[in-house]
Amino acid sequence: DACDAGTYADTEGSASCTSCGAGSYASSEGSTACTDCPAGYHSSSTGASSCAACDSGYYSRSGEASCTKCSGGEYSGVNATTCQLCPVGRTSPTGASECDACDAGTYADTEGSASCTSCSAGTFLNATGQAACNECPPGRAQSSTGQSECTECEAGKRSDSGAASCDSCAGGKFSDSAAQNCTACLGGTYATAGSPACTACEAGTYAEAGSSACTKCDGGEWSNASATSCSSCDAGRYSGTGAESCTDCDSGTYSEAGSSECTKCDGGTYSAARATSCSSCESGTYSGA
Repeated sequence: DACDAGTYADTEGSASCTSCGAGSYASSEGSTACTDCPAGYHSSSTGASSCAACDSGYYSRSGEASCTKCSGGEYSGVNATTCQLCPVGRTSPTGASECDACDAGTYADTEGSASCTSCSAGTFLNATGQAACNECPPGRAQSSTGQSECTECEAGKRSDSGAASCDSCAGGKFSDSAAQNCTACLGGTYATAGSPACTACEAGTYAEAGSSACTKCDGGEWSNASATSCSSCDAGRYSGTGAESCTDCDSGTYSEAGSSECTKCDGGTYSAARATSCSSCESGTYSGA
């Protein structure tokens, strides 16, 4: 009798047929030998009359009893003889039929990646399937990993590119939102650290450009609001510290320019209000000290 499909007899005078081993087959009756399954196919049992194609995500070489699962970072279609590497920007688990694009905020920078990597702090990625992350632009920052966008710096803060956080402006400087640099305050204004704007100095104080605080005028000086310097009181007038105007000296006193107080006239002398000096009494008159 002829051997059944899946069996063979390779010598004359055989008393029985032999089943094809796993990984081989005999498709017709009366076979004298079995044939190895071709690459991309397999037969897991003995006595096979045909080989089965490997599923997608698997592969095989010729004559194999089973298909091998593709590793992570690889993929294959049906009856594959080998697995292909995922391209950059895409990954796969084991046994994959295709590669998946990395989500926004993650990337894969080499072929054959099994998983995506989160963008580091100071970087972002707003598209899928990418090989690298982008630095946050100046005036923006990102403190978390795996993000798809960066956050604008608040007014009073600034950042360079690739920043994980925004830095407060130093005293004497300010910034609008999304700023790379802080701007020095003009003279007559001031700002504390982290200020979104500069504030005008009050009358009786002054500030040079880039000041973090206003300074009180000294005695004998005065200023209007927003002053860059203080002015000396005229002779015959005076002021204490932090004055917004000067006061006339009373009669019987006098002052030189820039005085913080008025001086009493000596005995035998006198003065009217706002005097710059005292005059001697005329003959026949007198004054006490």
